[in-house]
Amino acid sequence: MKITDEAKQYIQTILEEHNAESLRIYATAGCCGPSIGLSLDAPEAADEVADVNGIRTAIAPDAKEAAESLTLDFETQGEQSGLVIVGAPAGC
Repeated sequence: MKITDEAKQYIQTILEEHNAESLRIYATAGCCGPSIGLSLDAPEAADEVADVNGIRTAIAPDAKEAAESLTLDFETQGEQSGLVIVGAPAGC
């Protein structure tokens, strides 16, 4: 997993605003396979915790394989901006 410098700045701001210590990557079941999710939750016991570009990141076991090829980036389109997950599994 990679976190760009732009995404790092955004994530750090969000973590501070919510008094959170880490970003958690997890998978949820969907009709066409697993979907990747992000939360500000504390790591769970089975999570792998790593420092990714200065961000404490917990990766759930069911998201580990997919997370290896992910990049979190920050994108602005018109008046909207936010995190984007590059390399996430495609849907149906």
